[in-house]
Amino acid sequence: MLRAPISLLFVVGLNAQGPADFASQQQFVQSYCFDCHGGDATKGKFDLTVAPADSTTALWRWNRMRERVLAGEMPPLGAELPSAADRAAFVGTAASTLQAEVPKLPPQPGRVTVRRLSRTQWENTVRDLFGVSVSTAAFPVDDLGYGFDTIGDAMTFSTLHLEAYLAAAGEVAAEVFSDEDPDRPAVRRWEAEAMQVTEGGLVQTETDVVAFLSNGTIEQVVRLPRDSSYRLRVIAAADQGGEGPTKMVLRVDGRELETFAVTSRRKANFEVTLPLSAGEHRLAISFPNDFYDPKHADPKRRDRNLFVDACEVIGPLEPRIVPPQQAWLHSVVPAEGEDATRVAAAARVLLPRVWRRAVTAEELARSAALAMSVRRDGAALEVAMATMLQAALASPNFLFRIEVGATNDAGSAGVVPVPPGELANRLAYFLWASAPDARLLELAASGALAEEAELTAEVHRLLADPRADSLATDFAAQWLELRNLWDRTPDPERFPGFDDPLRTSLRRQTELLFLAIFREQRDVRELLDCDFTHLDARLAAFYGMTLPAPGEGFQRVTLDAAHRERGGVLGHGSVLVVTSSPTRTSPVKRGRWILDNLLGQPPPPPQPGSDSFADEKAIDSTKTLREQLAQHRERTECAVCHVRMDALGFALERFDAIGRYRLEDAGGPIDCQGELPGGQRLTGLADLKALLAGDPAFVRLVAKKLFVYALGRDPRPVDRLKLDFAVNELIARGKVTIVDLVLTIVHSEAFRLRSVEQVR
Repeated sequence: MLRAPISLLFVVGLNAQGPADFASQQQFVQSYCFDCHGGDATKGKFDLTVAPADSTTALWRWNRMRERVLAGEMPPLGAELPSAADRAAFVGTAASTLQAEVPKLPPQPGRVTVRRLSRTQWENTVRDLFGVSVSTAAFPVDDLGYGFDTIGDAMTFSTLHLEAYLAAAGEVAAEVFSDEDPDRPAVRRWEAEAMQVTEGGLVQTETDVVAFLSNGTIEQVVRLPRDSSYRLRVIAAADQGGEGPTKMVLRVDGRELETFAVTSRRKANFEVTLPLSAGEHRLAISFPNDFYDPKHADPKRRDRNLFVDACEVIGPLEPRIVPPQQAWLHSVVPAEGEDATRVAAAARVLLPRVWRRAVTAEELARSAALAMSVRRDGAALEVAMATMLQAALASPNFLFRIEVGATNDAGSAGVVPVPPGELANRLAYFLWASAPDARLLELAASGALAEEAELTAEVHRLLADPRADSLATDFAAQWLELRNLWDRTPDPERFPGFDDPLRTSLRRQTELLFLAIFREQRDVRELLDCDFTHLDARLAAFYGMTLPAPGEGFQRVTLDAAHRERGGVLGHGSVLVVTSSPTRTSPVKRGRWILDNLLGQPPPPPQPGSDSFADEKAIDSTKTLREQLAQHRERTECAVCHVRMDALGFALERFDAIGRYRLEDAGGPIDCQGELPGGQRLTGLADLKALLAGDPAFVRLVAKKLFVYALGRDPRPVDRLKLDFAVNELIARGKVTIVDLVLTIVHSEAFRLRSVEQVR
């Protein structure tokens, strides 16, 4: 067949190869690649007849071809296949070319898009700045990009966001600048007739009291500012009837507090004091013992009724304890003096920490003027300063991570270091999902953070801090799709007892594994296979295992031979649930999840009409799932992806749709065998773990996920080339830890540098 000439795919790397190497590579491409990627056939928009624009593009082609040939995906099934020796020679030459040429690529760090704080980052930031815990449940759900909620290009902002931010900022500000007076606690009062009737048909609310003419209940939602003791007071009276007194039951959140005897027609106070947590509570007042006998001998005791005038919640009753996190603020604000002086002092220390940057004199003056205008309107000084803080927290300077543009000294396009202040922000939100602390800001202000040794030391300091647990609860939870546990609803008839507490335990088990690998400096590949796991009593019963000792909470468990497959994320119910269907397992979903989240080699989207078994003429739905998938793979357009994907997914078939181990299902004994494109057979999870742990693609995948999470964007070809090069060097040394990968990201050009545009 006459073939068009191949472009200079190998335009770089010629210095690293001899003529014979180049000729053999050219022949390989001509023989096995050109039919699909040359001339009129350009599958995957990968055209080998188009000359690469530059050396980066050429190397990226090398890398893509090497990965696909190494994985056995290319050439596809049904095409002419190379021998094992030819395949190995092509991969080896490509690897040596990349090894020689990637280090020569000039810095191309690019820029990051402005990023809004995610819900987790917002919550962590106010917690670390002020010691205040405010729920972000009312915030709109964050948009995902490349699997993470830290991607600037994917994030949206709406009026719903602004409303939620203003309300939450108000809560934080009221906590930080509280106007509570311990000698005069706040009184929250609700007239009974304004409360909600939830039980009883004969409850009259038209008058200035609620008249219970029969058994009934009224309720009120109460929102409390902080954890403390509170006094609940009900103002009530009653008509007596029958032999006993009129009773009134007071409940909070469904828990009965006390039953009062209301014995007089005159209104009286009925009180109970108890500790309550911050947030919403439901207060209920009930009349439980109605009595009516029109023939009773005593006319005054023929009809028993309860009359409720109002209810009050008084408190907090205990003095407010200022969290230690606020020391940086309150220690510099004078306790006495003129209001303007105190406001200005608060603004000077407050704004730089809240906005995570230096502030201008104009910005300080504007914030102080806002507080003083509120003060002149008659509000307390604490309320005025709370208004200033609320405005600062609702400002784009707090809500967004904005990196101000810059030019280099020559005024031309090029590359410059990320300014130390912005580098501190990148570092803190990467490792803590929170704002920089005072130490990090001091190093940034002095310029010391720009020094490589100081930056490395700070990475180790931040990772040693408990706040770095966010790498498990935020990064790993998103990477492994643990948040999707709450979106999965296994069929309750087939899987009874699968509930939210179990979901919580399943997620925590996987987070604790990541924390152990991270904190104990274990090889990152132990995420795939290790000899331990973490269980609480609920999970132990669910898995059919035994805890080392009785007790609450999670315990570390060394796995015996019978439960060895539970070591590593693929043996965790969390992963097995999110990769299943509501009624059954899904080898396709599980195989795709492995390719996407553990190998970084996601299959392309299926062609239209090829993504299901809906075509009954093509797929016999009476066959078993394995038989249906085998028939599906007979389609040429499906086989390329499914041969590998199905084999990986079937290796997990001994675990049902909620992660319980099984030896058989309704169709009989479980068959968990599969064959990969290269001929390698998998007989179950143990083989799959060995395959994945032995593939350097897994370590590169973890590095890539960390890159995306840290930088807020997908790596471009040059980023992937340099990142893979750095990770390959780590792998060659032996053990690779999470810390190693974090340091690789932090010291990368993409993290420490940024591109600047030419000044016109």
